[in-house]
Amino acid sequence: MDVLELRFVVYRHFVDTGSAPTRQHLGELVGDLDTADRLLRELHDRHMLVLDDRPVRRGEIRMALPFAAEPTDFRVATDDGAWWANCAWDSLAILAALHSDGRVRSTWSDTGEPLELTVSNGELDSVEGFISFPLPASQWWDDIVFT
Repeated sequence: MDVLELRFVVYRHFVDTGSAPTRQHLGELVGDLDTADRLLRELHDRHMLVLDDRPVRRGEIRMALPFAAEPTDFRVATDDGAWWANCAWDSLAILAALHSDGRVRSTWSDTGEPLELTVSNGELDSVEGFISFPLPASQWWDDIVFT
């Protein structure tokens, strides 16, 4: 399996299960953990996914943008499943990537009040509010987890 085939496997797993495949699972698919780690590192270095650097999850997939591997403030749901997104922008990107209508549940960052957005027939139901980008796009990968 080459690096792009592994990337497809990772994304397919997210779409099908709502979660990231583990290193162990990917190691079994490619034949051994060292090969899986090497391919995952290449995907990380090419900004095709983000590996976790926290000691307890080191080397596991943290993000395969726009999908998040753990609960966040952005929950995306369709009739076919549900996923965590990394941010407001990614929550809409999940629906776009899936070519699906759906709902995004979150909270307004300034008030903490619940927020639900709906996409129907490819259109956002409300244009109230805004999405904030605290850094210019050229700096996002300096710390993509923060961004």
